[in-house]
Amino acid sequence: MKETSRFYSSLGLLILLNAIVKPLWIFGIDRQVQNVAGIETYGTYFSILSLSFVLMFLLDWGLTNFYNRQLSAKDQNITDRAGSFIFLKLLFTLLYTVVIFCIAFFTGIRRWDIVLYVVAIQALASMFVFFRAIITSQQWFQTDAWLSVLDKLLMILLCGTFLYFPSLFGAITIERFLLAQIGCMGLAVITTLVILVVRKFNFSFRRLWPERSVFKAALPFAILILLMTFHTRIDGFLLDRIIGPGEAGKYAGAYRLLDAANMLGFLVASFLFPYIARHKDDRKNITGVILNVRHLLITGSVTLACVVLFLAPWIHKTLYHHDDAGSVAILQWCLPALIGYSLVQVYGTVMTATGHIIAYSYITLICIVMNVIMNILLIPSMGAKGSCIAALTSQVFCGITVMWYVNQKLKINIDLRSFLIYIFIGGLVCGFLYISGDWPVSKWLIMAGTGILVLILLWLTKLVDVKSLKTPGQE
Repeated sequence: MKETSRFYSSLGLLILLNAIVKPLWIFGIDRQVQNVAGIETYGTYFSILSLSFVLMFLLDWGLTNFYNRQLSAKDQNITDRAGSFIFLKLLFTLLYTVVIFCIAFFTGIRRWDIVLYVVAIQALASMFVFFRAIITSQQWFQTDAWLSVLDKLLMILLCGTFLYFPSLFGAITIERFLLAQIGCMGLAVITTLVILVVRKFNFSFRRLWPERSVFKAALPFAILILLMTFHTRIDGFLLDRIIGPGEAGKYAGAYRLLDAANMLGFLVASFLFPYIARHKDDRKNITGVILNVRHLLITGSVTLACVVLFLAPWIHKTLYHHDDAGSVAILQWCLPALIGYSLVQVYGTVMTATGHIIAYSYITLICIVMNVIMNILLIPSMGAKGSCIAALTSQVFCGITVMWYVNQKLKINIDLRSFLIYIFIGGLVCGFLYISGDWPVSKWLIMAGTGILVLILLWLTKLVDVKSLKTPGQE
């Protein structure tokens, strides 16, 4: 199928671009900002950022996912309603701002400048995601692949001048860092809007207020987004409130890597969602796509977890320039949660795209209760490591549960044999890392060797259907 080939071609472009740009952003910019700003200042920012993510459903109320799914399914009743959704998102931005400032006041946060900057960034990011959702709904996947790295590429260019040429442009501060994000995200929003206008997408503003049926249909998406962001972001805020910004800053150092690695899954899910929504009745086709995507994400997650398990001391010292046994342990416990995240990205997306949103919400709610209880019990004695254990447990449970649900209700094959292959690959990777630990070679070469080993194993085990990835498609 031509559309399937185009999906895989664009997915390859997405992975390639993000494999180049996102590490530069994470290691070259964001990490260095934490080193320069200091762990407590960055910890305060990370805590406020976590709170802003938890409440991001207020910026959207599920309208973006609802609109994306309906456009992907070619719902004629929704094609000319973009103006209504943009108008509502502006109203929601006002509500979001008021709520964030009220919570910051009552919880004792006093860095109002950081709160304001973070709110502006999230508001622009929400609009950016909305415009990109329109692009993916039209199946313009290659365009979205380039847009997925646009804001970070701009940040690399702008913040790189402050970080690496301080004598010319002045040193970076957390305030400059956030202002740069506002500027770059604003430019990304404008670029995406121009693309839609040039491609003649219909932005009709004849009716600004949608019917009540739209709110009713979008409400389950809003609830789901609230639950998902609460599940993934509440731990940073709890750490800051229970122990302090220092421990939140340590957690931020490890979570940065988890968030960066999970970003690939998030972007893949943004491709998968409209594709599944459009082809949900073609069960054989979507089963192959789902399995290929899962194999790629889980293999990558298992590999990264093994690498961090063996190379965490070197990784931490390379990134943050100091020895801290506690921070190393946090890193080792944090990254394996990516396995659960990957399962959730794949099968949670399938549940959402096929309309099983209420069931997905119940599963996520159960996982939130599990996560919060574990955080409250473990943080006082274990600090950030306790949050990592809570995240690992609740995310893996959530991933397994949504996968089981998709298998039982949608009859999507989960290929149990492949899980033995994941374990086999993980075992060989661990063996290679253990043996190479004393080799007198650069750790970078060991990591490169690990990547080559995994690619060889993927080819030998035929885990990924290479034939389906070969035919390029054009937009």
